[in-house]
Amino acid sequence: MRKRPLRLAKGVSNLELFYDLIFVYGISVVTSLCHHIEGGFLDLGTWLIFLFSFLVILQIWFSTTLLMNRYGDRSVPECVGLFVNMFLLYFLANGVRTDWHETSLMFNLTWAGVLVNLAVQWLIKLRTYSNLDDTDRRIMRRSAVLLAIQASLALVAALLPYGPSEVMSWVTLLFGMVSWRQTSYYRKKPGRFDHVAERCSLLTIIAFGEMIVGISAYVQNMSSVWYPIGVFTLVVGLFLIYIFEHDHMLDHHAKTDGLTYMFISSWLIVVIGNLTVAIEYMPVEAVDFMSKSAYLSACLVLYLLTSFLLGRYNKPEYRYSARYIVGRIAVCVLIVVVGLATSFDPVIGLGCHVLAVWAAFGYEWVLWRRRSHLVAVGRSLGLSIEEMEDAGYSLASMEGQQNIMRKASEQERE
Repeated sequence: MRKRPLRLAKGVSNLELFYDLIFVYGISVVTSLCHHIEGGFLDLGTWLIFLFSFLVILQIWFSTTLLMNRYGDRSVPECVGLFVNMFLLYFLANGVRTDWHETSLMFNLTWAGVLVNLAVQWLIKLRTYSNLDDTDRRIMRRSAVLLAIQASLALVAALLPYGPSEVMSWVTLLFGMVSWRQTSYYRKKPGRFDHVAERCSLLTIIAFGEMIVGISAYVQNMSSVWYPIGVFTLVVGLFLIYIFEHDHMLDHHAKTDGLTYMFISSWLIVVIGNLTVAIEYMPVEAVDFMSKSAYLSACLVLYLLTSFLLGRYNKPEYRYSARYIVGRIAVCVLIVVVGLATSFDPVIGLGCHVLAVWAAFGYEWVLWRRRSHLVAVGRSLGLSIEEMEDAGYSLASMEGQQNIMRKASEQERE
C-alpha cells in the first residue's frame, strides 16, 4: 500500500453531524425502558439496564469522537466505517429491552461488530499515512488493541448463558472505561479541543432534544396549563445554563487532550437522560409522587454539579470565582430543600424548581457581565484581570475605578 501524508479535516464535518443523529434514536430507545413502572416507581433492575445501555452507546460515541478528533480526514474508508457503525447501531438499539435474556445475543454481537469496525479504522490509518510520529503510531496501535480486546469480551458475553452473559457484559463495559483512563500517551499530544467541544455540545443538545420530546406527555395528559408551561420553562433554563457557558466562557482553543472534558460531558448526558425520565414521570399518576419528586430534585442537583465541572475549561478570565461557586452550591441546597418541603403539592414544587434554576442562570449571567466589563476595561488600560481585581475595581464603585486609574498612572511613571 502506497502511503500518503495525513491532512486533518478542519472543524466538525457534516458526516460527523449526520453520524451523531443515530444517537437520537439510541437515546430515545434507552429512555423508553423507564416507561415500565412496578410498585409505584422504576425498579432497580430496569434502571441498571437503562444505565448500562446508555453507557454503551456513549462509549461508542466517545471512541468514534476520539478517532475523528485525532486523525479524522474525511477519507473514503473513514466515511464507510461511520456508515457501517450507523447501521449496526440500529440493531444494538433494538437489543435494548427489559427482557435482556432474549436480546443479549443480538446486543453483544452488534456491540462486538461496532468495536471491530473501530479497531479496523485505527489500523487503516496506521497503514495509510506516512507523516506519523512515534506517538501517533503508539496511539493507533494501542487503541486498536484495546478495542479488539473489548470486542472479544463482548463476543464472549454473546455466547454465554443469560446469567454469566449479563456479568460479562458489565465487565466489557468497565474494561472500555478503564482502558481509556490508562491511555496516558494521549496527553503527550494535545487534540483539537474546538472539535471536541463542538461534538460534545451537539450530543448534549441531542439529549436535550429527547427531553423536549418528553414534555409532550404533559400536553397529552394536561390537567392544567401550568404543567407544560412550567416544565418547558425548566428545560429552557437548564439548556441556557449549559449553552451560555459553552458559547461565552469556554476556551474553545485550549491546549489539552480533551479526554477529561469528554468524560464530564458524557456523564452530563447520562444525567440529562435521567432528568428526562424524571420529567416524564411527573404527570404519570402510577408513579409515587414522593419518589418522582425526589428523583427530579436529585437529577437537577447532579446536573448543576456536573455542568459546574466543565468550568475548568473556561477561558482564564472566566474561571469560576468564589461568588460563582457559592451561588451554584446555594442553588443546589435550595433545590434539595424545595424537593422536601413541597412534596405535598406538585404544582408548587415545579414552580419552585423553575425559580431555582432561573435564579442560578440569572445570577451567573450577572457575574459574567461584571467580569466581561472588567476584562474590557482592563484591556483598555493594559491591565490583567488579576491586576484589575487587586485594584479593587467594582462596577458600582467609583472608588474602585479611581484606584485603577491611580495604579495605571503609577505604572506609567515607573
